[in-house]
Amino acid sequence: MFGRSIILIGMPGCGKSTIGRLLSSDCGMKFADTDDLLKDKLGMTLQDFIDMFGRDDLAKQEESFLKELKIPDEPMVISTGGSAVLYPDAMMHLKKIGTVVFLDCDLPMLSKRLWNFESRGIISPENQDREAALMELYMVREPLYYKYCDVRIDQGRKSRRTIVSQIVKGVTEYEERT
Repeated sequence: MFGRSIILIGMPGCGKSTIGRLLSSDCGMKFADTDDLLKDKLGMTLQDFIDMFGRDDLAKQEESFLKELKIPDEPMVISTGGSAVLYPDAMMHLKKIGTVVFLDCDLPMLSKRLWNFESRGIISPENQDREAALMELYMVREPLYYKYCDVRIDQGRKSRRTIVSQIVKGVTEYEERT
């Protein structure tokens, strides 16, 4: 269906994994979640790794993992961790692998979805309450999502199926232009 893989980026809680699974199923493509793959490589949850080794070490592990991600034999849907955009070399590598789609979700919706913020293994500022940490993450990362994306999907209050349809349309149009 697509000539290249589809790489999903966006804030934690924006639905990259959920939408990615639906998209891969609808398009008959394989699905990979880089957070899950990194957990398997580390042998523990991302939060356990942060608790044991710290945020900086997790960031180094994540960056290295993303830069070494192999180009798949067949196009697939790849959901990245929310912090992928913090690593320019990793993002340049991901852009070689596929079309980068930013799943844009507003701050109030993210706040509602991230009820488990403290246990998700999110690389975030330390010693801040949840709302302040989420706001800081959003302010730092949002411009980077725009910088690296090839296609932006404004989720608004749309259904998952509508979002998947918009991704298919957006990626198809992008591939036709490039």
